[in-house]
Amino acid sequence: MGVPSAFTLKIPAPRPMTSDIPRRQAHASSTPIFTEARRALPYNRGIKWSILTALIFCSSVVLAQEAVDISAEPHCRMLLENEQVRVFALTLHLDESALERFRHSFLTIALQEGEIIIGDEGRSPIQHFQVHKGETSFRCWSSVCISRQQQRTGVAGGFRNDRQNDYRNITVEFLDPNIGWSTPEGGTIIYPASMFLEGAIVADFLLQADDSYPVPDKRGRELVIPVSNVDLKGAGGTRIRKSPGAVAWIPANQISSLTNVGRDPARFIAVQFRPGDSTAPAAADPGTP
Repeated sequence: MGVPSAFTLKIPAPRPMTSDIPRRQAHASSTPIFTEARRALPYNRGIKWSILTALIFCSSVVLAQEAVDISAEPHCRMLLENEQVRVFALTLHLDESALERFRHSFLTIALQEGEIIIGDEGRSPIQHFQVHKGETSFRCWSSVCISRQQQRTGVAGGFRNDRQNDYRNITVEFLDPNIGWSTPEGGTIIYPASMFLEGAIVADFLLQADDSYPVPDKRGRELVIPVSNVDLKGAGGTRIRKSPGAVAWIPANQISSLTNVGRDPARFIAVQFRPGDSTAPAAADPGTP
């Protein structure tokens, strides 16, 4: 169903976010298409129906979109792939959306302050969530977290950006099914928190100039995701000069303390893999009833 040609619907510019909205709380009633249209336009049956028709049209577009593997999603760009992880950069401009299908547990790291609509496959996404720079969220899709049907088909979810500012995140997909099995409800951290995922630790670091953080007690491999510009130096010549979202992979034989040798504070998310920590139960056969 399309918008009747007799009407021209003007959607006003998004209103600035206010600080009194609780973090990660849905607030559909404050979206511009409702608040601004109601205040600026006189009551008119034709205008009312044109707004309703536009909303139905937008919903049908979302519902018609088919979820694809994140590697095939056109708004995602692969940054890194190895036997442990696949890492992608997601960028959504105004009125763009992405519907992704996952078969592994994953992290998302927001690269800037903003607001995003998040929804499930088959449902029109209507809930707005505030996101904060560096906010890191984990979702578990291992065999102990999802149903056997979902193991066969994967689990899909989507993002939609209806704000003027771009939405950007880094998505880290864990290829090891044992990562995060003990965290079925997922979790979210923001500086200075950390999160243990059975086989990996995710930590949000902020190093002042000349500050260092210690060598992990288990020398597994490490993934560094800058949230700010970073200039980090480690033993043995390791040097990480990266801008936000430009990830770095450190092999186990090069793990060392990292020191901020730049002039400004360096903020980054570190995923430290810990071999031998996971005690996940045997995965169920997804083909059995």
